[in-house]
Order: sequence, then C-alpha cells, then structure tokens
Amino acid sequence: MSRSTALLVGVASLLLLTWITVAVRHAPIQTDLVQRVRQALASYAITGLTIEADGRDLRLSGEIPRRTDPGYVASIAQQVWGVRTVEFDGLRQRSSMLDKDDPLNPRFDAGRIVRLGGDLSNPMDAGTCQRTMARLAAAASVRFETGGASPMLESYAVLNDLASVAYQCPQTTIVIGGHTDASGDRDANLRLSQARAEAVERFFYLAGIPAQRMQIIAYGDSQPIAGNATAEGRAANRRITFDVRPAD
Repeated sequence: MSRSTALLVGVASLLLLTWITVAVRHAPIQTDLVQRVRQALASYAITGLTIEADGRDLRLSGEIPRRTDPGYVASIAQQVWGVRTVEFDGLRQRSSMLDKDDPLNPRFDAGRIVRLGGDLSNPMDAGTCQRTMARLAAAASVRFETGGASPMLESYAVLNDLASVAYQCPQTTIVIGGHTDASGDRDANLRLSQARAEAVERFFYLAGIPAQRMQIIAYGDSQPIAGNATAEGRAANRRITFDVRPAD
C-alpha cells in the first residue's frame, strides 16, 4: 500500500469514527428531547401524539382536542429547552371529545382550561365556598358527552368558575359527587358516576387545584332529586355535586 493510499484510508477511518461517535450521542439527545416535549404536552392534557425528532427539529402528528389550535400545541413544544423548530401540519382536531374506544376515559380541551395561580389576600371559608359552588352548580349544570365522562365544551365556563372558587378556599377539602339517572344497569351507572366525578377532579387539577385537596364519591342513581319518568327529571338527576369541608 502506498503512503498516499494509507493516508486516505486513515482519514476515512477517522471520519467514520467521528460520524459513529456523533450518531451514538445524537440518538440519546433526540430521545431525551422527545420525552421532555411529551411531558410538557401531557401537563396540558395533550397526549397520544407522534413526536419525531431530527436533531433539534420536531414534527408533531396525531389527534388533538376538538377546537384546540394546532399552533397552540406547537407553541407548547417550542417552549421546551433545546427545541429549534416544530412542524405541526400533521395535527388534526377530534370531531368529538368522546373517546369511542374508552368512553369513561375523559378527554379535555386544555386550551380552554383557565390555569389558576398566585397568592390570595382574602381566602374564603368553607361555608362561603360551599354556598358559592352550590349556586354555580345549580345555575349551570356540568354536562358530559352522552354515555361518556368527557365534559362538553359548553360546560367549560362553569367548570372554570367552580375551579376558581375552589382555589379561593385553600383550607378546605372539596368532595366531588357524581350522580346519574336510573336509566340502564345500576352497576354501569355507578361506574359512569365515578368516571364523571373523576373527570371534574382532573379538570380542577389541570386548573391548579392540588390533588390532595379533592375527594370523589360515586353515587350512581342512588340519590335522585327528581322523578326518572320524564326527560326533565332524568336530566336533573344527572349532576355533579360539591361538598366543601374544612381541612383536617
């Protein structure tokens, strides 16, 4: 082998070794970036997306909550340290909030949930909080997708108001009760009331209410407030109740 050939082989070997070293380091860096972006999106209740990384450039695809702006989802990913660009033309909005494969698994339009924070100069006591939440719940009941636990978009306004009141009484425990009408199987109604109470608990948590401040009770159809013979009575029985108790 001539000296020039040996030199070329040496240079080629060095370049190959350098490329392998960069590639080996590149994969863990990309994996970490994708994981951190996935965690950031999950904090806004946006899950199940496909996230592809090419270095520091990302591509998002998959189904997002109904009426959630794809650009809003991309902006969450863009704020993660290390991300350079985000392509999001692969995102599509759901036609319904209901998960047809798992209707008791609630879905949320995170962009519509008001995130609470800050110090309180004049917190409410348990009694005031109870009366205020009861008044709000009576004025506009929390409604869910038929047969499922996902809150309907028109109920986000009252859920945000209820969460805001709960936030203003930090020295209390909020007991969230789920109720159904008497239609159908009793065990199924109990599971549905449980899932819907858990959905409200999850909404409040996403809004900023600490999980340890909340409890849930599933009542099923055991506590009707109206007759189940009419559509109006059944609608009245399908409800979420709030019991505000002083913290232990």
